[in-house]
Amino acid sequence: MYSHIIELTAKAGQAGLLIAAIRDHAIPEIIQRAEGFVDQIVLQSDSEPDRVTSISFWESKECGGLFFKNGFRQVGALTAPFISAKPESYQLSVEVSTIDRIRPATDRESEPCGDCD
Repeated sequence: MYSHIIELTAKAGQAGLLIAAIRDHAIPEIIQRAEGFVDQIVLQSDSEPDRVTSISFWESKECGGLFFKNGFRQVGALTAPFISAKPESYQLSVEVSTIDRIRPATDRESEPCGDCD
């Protein structure tokens, strides 16, 4: 499995609206429909309430890369009104998980994703 971590800084007092845009629109309308999507977690910092972290899980590096090449702009357009800085993005391989759906990359070979093979 493969993961994308996006660090977002919301405009002052707008983190709730940012999270709602991700929860109510980005995930069901764009992200969940993408080939190879597995799961999404959105976190809000207790110490910095305008800081939001979004973690998405993908069946393979290829699937995650394909989404970020083609679909991330749509998500960016939904979240842009609520953020104050350019999002930071990290791409990581999953190595350990206690969630059955989210398996370490070593548990299976990398599989092509739809159009990206």
